[in-house]
Amino acid sequence: MRLARVCQQAFTVLAFTMACTLLSAPMAGGAAAEDLPISRIAFIDVQGVLRAAEASRTIRDQIEAQRAKYQEEISGQERELRAAEQELTEQRALLSPEAFQQRRQLFEQRVVEVQRGVQSKKRQLDEAYTQAMEQVRIALVEIVADIAKERKATAVLSKSVIVLAEKGIDISEESLKRLNQRLTSVSVKLPPIQ
Repeated sequence: MRLARVCQQAFTVLAFTMACTLLSAPMAGGAAAEDLPISRIAFIDVQGVLRAAEASRTIRDQIEAQRAKYQEEISGQERELRAAEQELTEQRALLSPEAFQQRRQLFEQRVVEVQRGVQSKKRQLDEAYTQAMEQVRIALVEIVADIAKERKATAVLSKSVIVLAEKGIDISEESLKRLNQRLTSVSVKLPPIQ
């Protein structure tokens, strides 16, 4: 999600910078416009390729499996909290106000601990996903650079900045094919919970 926006912005900035450089390059020694190199442009649907890549699917599967495992743990903790709350409610009439207040505070501390644990696990999964997808993104950038070199493209733009273009300059399918050949899976490594 956040990585997708960062990738899109990076490709957009790169494309814009290259376009500006090509269009506004000073003409050395009074050279005429016809002395400028001919620009060859290609474009890629970065988000579509990242979404469709086999390695991305394996990352999503691993993250979902870990999320399901965490959800089981959290469900167990929620059941324990509900049982503790029910017990506290039942004991209210039997306990002195001070004793009840003390147990209530202990219960609330436990609720806060569980909530912090849930947030920590969510952050851990988000970070693991981002790190794993970074490997896919790096491989894609290398592949795009190879294709651009082969096709003698002077600029590769993100599809999101293209209004109208000939299908022949779309390198998305070729990029996806090569990405799936080069990187079939990525192992998700969970960072320590903080």
